[in-house]
Amino acid sequence: MLVDGARDTGDFEVDLAKMYAIVLDGPRTSWLSRLRFWLFDYELHCVACYRYGRWASRLRTRNRLLGVLALGVYWFWNRRNIRVHHTDIFRRADIGPGLLLMHRSGIIVGPAVVGSNCVLHQNVTIGQRIADGDLGVPRIGDDVWIGPGAVITGAITVGDGCTISAGTVLSKDVPPHSLVGGNPGRVIAKDYDNSNMINYVIADSGGSAGGVRAS
Repeated sequence: MLVDGARDTGDFEVDLAKMYAIVLDGPRTSWLSRLRFWLFDYELHCVACYRYGRWASRLRTRNRLLGVLALGVYWFWNRRNIRVHHTDIFRRADIGPGLLLMHRSGIIVGPAVVGSNCVLHQNVTIGQRIADGDLGVPRIGDDVWIGPGAVITGAITVGDGCTISAGTVLSKDVPPHSLVGGNPGRVIAKDYDNSNMINYVIADSGGSAGGVRAS
């Protein structure tokens, strides 16, 4: 079991490997391509800020002074993300490895549990449903694809492998491998395979699968 900041470091390594595979078509690219990616890929910056905030929080439990200083850096970094990218991923949200942001603008993640290998698009909101007095948090499984403008709130469970369509407002449980859409959100299809969407793979004209570069 990983302890202290080791989990956050390991999770970010998985995040990075997934970004390399999708954005750079794999890790074996030139150092210049990787440098440009680190400098100018703002989705990477937002994920890195979240993972850094998690690490800083754990550091504070071991060394209060260094932890407070690290959290200060995180605060300024996160404020910049909010101001520039309109994205705020709460450092106390528990998000598994392999997180991928697509078109990072407007992503808000509050208190929540999110599994591994999930994809979030622009203007997604995940968090508590305080207006109804529901202080529970969403629990989102592994391999979940969440489309633009989706809202997921309250003490609900989203099963592994679900696909949440653009504009969905979801406030109730959905079983694994469901295609969900609408306002209020409802199951449109069961046993829906989203593996190509999660890994950004499309079929070419010959019917075979091929990778697609993220923008």
